[in-house]
Amino acid sequence: MNNSVIKGIVLFLILIVFCFATVFLVPSSDKIMQSSETALSQKKLYMDMAQSVIRMNENVNNEIFDMPKFYTLPLDLSPAPKPDPSKFTEDSYSDDTITVKCWRERIEVNNRTVTANFADVTIVHPTQLRTAFAGGTYGTTKRTHASKMAAANNAVLAVNADFYNCRTEGLIIRQGTVYRKKPFGIDTLFIDSNGDLSVMKDYLAVNTQYYVKHEIYQTVVFGPVIVEDGKAVKKLEKFNSIACGPRAKNPRTAIGQLGRLHYLICAIDGRSEISSGVTTNELAVIMADKKCRIAYNLDGGQSTTMVFNNKLYNVVSDGGERTMTDILYFATSMPESEWNK
Repeated sequence: MNNSVIKGIVLFLILIVFCFATVFLVPSSDKIMQSSETALSQKKLYMDMAQSVIRMNENVNNEIFDMPKFYTLPLDLSPAPKPDPSKFTEDSYSDDTITVKCWRERIEVNNRTVTANFADVTIVHPTQLRTAFAGGTYGTTKRTHASKMAAANNAVLAVNADFYNCRTEGLIIRQGTVYRKKPFGIDTLFIDSNGDLSVMKDYLAVNTQYYVKHEIYQTVVFGPVIVEDGKAVKKLEKFNSIACGPRAKNPRTAIGQLGRLHYLICAIDGRSEISSGVTTNELAVIMADKKCRIAYNLDGGQSTTMVFNNKLYNVVSDGGERTMTDILYFATSMPESEWNK
């Protein structure tokens, strides 16, 4: 029996012991489905342990059967691994864990033409859809450019989020931690531990403990929801958003989901002679036409910023990139040590 087989058997036995340990040490779903942030922390612990099992299992498979390795990222505010520079083209990035394809379109909208910047993103694990704060921590008054936050966190692609500290309300959850729980009745974007998007009023999510029961690890507080069940939302309620001038033509940012771990980002250029911008209703039609099954309006105006490979991909309005407090970003999960393997 050669050394590699012996090593594989040993790793397999360790895996079995670890699996039994998770069964006895981690509370059942019934026990952790309670109405508190403690429950969310327990779920986070469970997810971390489950990911450890997955990684160990994949390593065992790799040792015995020479199968590809599987990578996950920690559910915290630490930067993601650096993307491999050799995998970038002018408009794309691809490795074994993420594929990003960016492009620009001139789109006809109600008898005028606007510039739309898109990014089609596919990841292999939900932890690759991440959020980051300016300065690396929540609650500070620090603001910085989205491009600088993207670089600091090794984002392949990043967009502005919701400028969370410009208000004191909202249900703010980032990287699995509940930072603020002050609902005020607007559409809130929820991203769960499977990487799936959903939208509901924040007070309903708090009252029903939706954010605990559905293992919500990210929220964005802006809105409104613009695509539901694959259809553009036509009737916008008066108080379901904090968007400024939803019926005015402005630069706009949106995130949509196309399928399992498959997303579409859109940044509309605006406030210029060649691209006036769009209303939220017009943005809804654009995202529905791109086959999003759900889409959500992020912060817009001068905040509308798409960063690819640490460079601005869209044309930012009103004199250039503004400082802001947070971003949504997509990252590789492949460590630098694996680049050339």
